[in-house]
Amino acid sequence: MDGSPLPEDLRAPFVFRYSSLHHDITIPVALKVGSRLVDALAKIDTGATFCVFERHYAEALGLEVESGEPLWMSTVNGRFQVYGHEVSIEMFEVEHTAVVYFYADHNFGRSVLGRRGWLDRVRMGIVDHDCELYLAPYND
Repeated sequence: MDGSPLPEDLRAPFVFRYSSLHHDITIPVALKVGSRLVDALAKIDTGATFCVFERHYAEALGLEVESGEPLWMSTVNGRFQVYGHEVSIEMFEVEHTAVVYFYADHNFGRSVLGRRGWLDRVRMGIVDHDCELYLAPYND
């Protein structure tokens, strides 16, 4: 790079500094349904198709997990069932509505932000050397 400023559409108003001690990038998010709001931590997973959250978050939002859209997901570790619900996702003052999935099983303890419902709604840059995540809403 020649040191020139970034184009306007790549600038990010939110910078999050994450820890180099972890093997992932975990960010704080808020999930909202109606007037209910729950704070959560989710890992950024650019290889995940969907956003998937722990079941207890759905229960805290007053959702009946199994009333959502059923879907079986597969990873290298196996197959598991999830249920999709429309919720608002907010992080760093960026808020949008999306279908996110909640684990059927209470024992899953990992929440991820995937491509559909999150990454397709933001502009994101990562400078891992500096442990910095740059985030802006995606405005067409």
